[in-house]
Amino acid sequence: MSFLDKFKKIVGLGAPKVGANYNAYRRQRLIEGGVWGEPYWRNHTQSISRELTVGEWRTVNSAARKLYWNVGMVNAAIDQKSMLSVGMAMRPIFVGVDKEWGKVAESVLLDWMQIAYLDGKSWWEGLRLESTAIDREGDLLTILTTTANGYPQLQQVPWHQIGSRGDDGVLTEGRYRGLRIYNGVILSKTNRAVAYRVLGEAQDGSEDRDVPVQSAMLTMDPREVDQVRGISAFAPAIRDLLSLKDLGDDIQAASRMAAKIGLLVTNQQGMADAGDAYNALSETAIPQCPPGLSLTPMAGGRIEYLTANAGESIQQLDAKIPTEAQDRLQERLIRNALLAAQWPPEFGWDMSKLGGASARIILEQVNRVTSERHAYLSAFCKRRCAFAVARFVELGILPPYTGPDANRGGAYQFRFTEPARLTADAGYANRDAIEAYRAGMRSMTDILASGSKTLEEHLDEVEREELEIRRRVERSGLSRDVFGLLTPNGNPPTTSPTE
Repeated sequence: MSFLDKFKKIVGLGAPKVGANYNAYRRQRLIEGGVWGEPYWRNHTQSISRELTVGEWRTVNSAARKLYWNVGMVNAAIDQKSMLSVGMAMRPIFVGVDKEWGKVAESVLLDWMQIAYLDGKSWWEGLRLESTAIDREGDLLTILTTTANGYPQLQQVPWHQIGSRGDDGVLTEGRYRGLRIYNGVILSKTNRAVAYRVLGEAQDGSEDRDVPVQSAMLTMDPREVDQVRGISAFAPAIRDLLSLKDLGDDIQAASRMAAKIGLLVTNQQGMADAGDAYNALSETAIPQCPPGLSLTPMAGGRIEYLTANAGESIQQLDAKIPTEAQDRLQERLIRNALLAAQWPPEFGWDMSKLGGASARIILEQVNRVTSERHAYLSAFCKRRCAFAVARFVELGILPPYTGPDANRGGAYQFRFTEPARLTADAGYANRDAIEAYRAGMRSMTDILASGSKTLEEHLDEVEREELEIRRRVERSGLSRDVFGLLTPNGNPPTTSPTE
């Protein structure tokens, strides 16, 4: 036994408190992706921050990141959700009274969004990464900052850079002395975040800094009332996903093994017959084969011998891998994982078994999930755009807002476009929208929003198109029919109004 092993045995660092054997007490933690062992609290009556320790939280995040980069289904589900929630939408639309000021502000913000982040990322790249981080690691910190000349910028801080150097507890020095810090979040007496500790490169903590919540925002998808940090969306399914990966590895190994076996020979010896003339042939003996005898070597296959009481048989191996039971187990694990991430399993895995109505229901579920994520991110986007507008006013790039509703200010009066919604049948969706519009059940604004377009943009396009067509009719003398339909709602009537 080495000195290190003796030391571990003396201080109790050898085996864990509970072994990794399958028994009645295995995997009894609240979130089983973190620790496999007997719990500290079996009834799970503690706060989530005590049930899921910081060490276990990091283990869950580590497992979720590895699954994201090694399991295509996890990668696709997270990236699909980000793409459908953000896309190339999230453009600011001013909703205040002073439309002229709003148009100027929209134009300035769109220019700023091309390089909104400190590292050069665009507005849309940053939002997609933010949505991905919410599902993969649980949260992401975005800091509002400026360059040396006051130009507004955003900085993204990944989950592992928010933390504490020592044990969490009450701070004894600094600006937030007397407040409690937990996993990098400084909390008030009411458990409300007041600042975030961003860790620097120096191990002694000399480069660490505390960023107040007025200058930063931590985005996450909370599932507990007293939850301080985000948890991966796939945390409830980490065990299933690890089992899925192990099962896939075993199936691949079995398939490779079966592919190498060409024939199965069953005889009394359980091995090749030493008296078989074939065994006397070798590469050196092939040229001396009797006339009329030809030998064709078999490469890439192997003959396996099995013992039998009597007789001999030769058959080609027919390996049915994976089996139906393995396929069903894989599908069940995948469904559980996607359901844990609040993503419809049929959309993320297989929609071939669905009919038309069922497919539309699944797509509606996807649209609801992505619309909720869009609405959540839009609240933070409004604050970030307000920060940018305020800095642009200070720099003189934008004039101050002086509209009739100036008491509300102009910086916060923005909404953000939503990506186009999914539909199984565009024709069916359009007919349904037309009927709903005629019945007064839906507005044109609502219908256009499903295609990531505003009413103002639509009317501007219609106006420009009609003016351009009229200009060309006057210039060329051609009939109006050449350039399009006479009516915007369909073909002209075949009968005159008097008939």
